[in-house]
Order: sequence, then structure tokens, then C-alpha cells
Amino acid sequence: METPELLTTPPVTHLVYIPFILFIGIVIGFVIGRKAGMRAGEAEYLGGYDGDEDLLD
Repeated sequence: METPELLTTPPVTHLVYIPFILFIGIVIGFVIGRKAGMRAGEAEYLGGYDGDEDLLD
């Protein structure tokens, strides 16, 4: 009896392109999240804030 195609071992290329796709997703998520944070006024937590808090009061 032959094993179904879904249960076979994945090719070795999975070890390359799955982490690559995850890395690209993390980078895109960081960029989109940073832009959203800056729009929400929370840029000081994301490294995009250049002001001094004492001057704001």
C-alpha cells in the first residue's frame, strides 16, 4: 500500500523558505506596527520619538 502524498516527508527546501517567509512577515509586521504606533502617538516606545517629555508639560 502506498502512502498518501500528504503524509510524505516535506522537501529540504522547507528548511530554507519557511524561515525566510516568517522573517519577511516579522519585518513587514514591525514596519506596519511602527507606522500605526506613530499615528497613535506612542512613537516614544518604538524609537521614533525625538522630543523631551519635560518640554511637553
